[in-house]
Amino acid sequence: MDLTERREWDRINFVADRDGIPAARAFAEQGVGQYESAIREADSGGNGYGAAYRESLLASIRVYRQYLEQKD
Repeated sequence: MDLTERREWDRINFVADRDGIPAARAFAEQGVGQYESAIREADSGGNGYGAAYRESLLASIRVYRQYLEQKD
C-alpha cells in the first residue's frame, strides 16, 4: 500500500469514527465521483488538476471502491 492509499484509508476511518459508516460510505461515493470527473475533464483537455494528480486520484478511487465493496 502506498502513501496515497494509506492516507485515504485514514480519511475514511476518521469519517467513520466521527460520523458513522453511512457518512463514510457517502464520503467514498462522493470522492469517486469527484475524482473520476477530474480525470475525465483532464482527458478532454479541460482540467489541470486531474492531469497533474492523475495517479494519486486513481489510487484514491481504488481505495474508495474497495471500501464501498466491503460489507457493513
